Amino acid sequence: MRWVRNLSQLYDFIGYMVLRAPDRFPVEDFLEPDEQMTLDRGFHVLKASLVVIPVPANFPMFHSMLAGMLDEALAAYRAGDRIGGAHRLQDFERLIFERA
Repeated sequence: MRWVRNLSQLYDFIGYMVLRAPDRFPVEDFLEPDEQMTLDRGFHVLKASLVVIPVPANFPMFHSMLAGMLDEALAAYRAGDRIGGAHRLQDFERLIFERA
């Protein structure tokens, strides 16, 4: 299942992750048990969604930097730092959407 197909969906999904990560994901009745959202699945979706983000002409390593930010956010969540993880996701969001 592909959760994010465009920038608008990415914006919404980042907000969903900020509100729900690391362990407050609702059980969705339309999804099979192995399709339910988890912290790892959410970050997999975010990394896969990098393809919908345009790369600035003067910053060819933009996606690599964003991927690193996602790694940092996931590490914070795994370490029990919910606020630090959320702040890093919000930094990720700002870099993508404030330059548009």
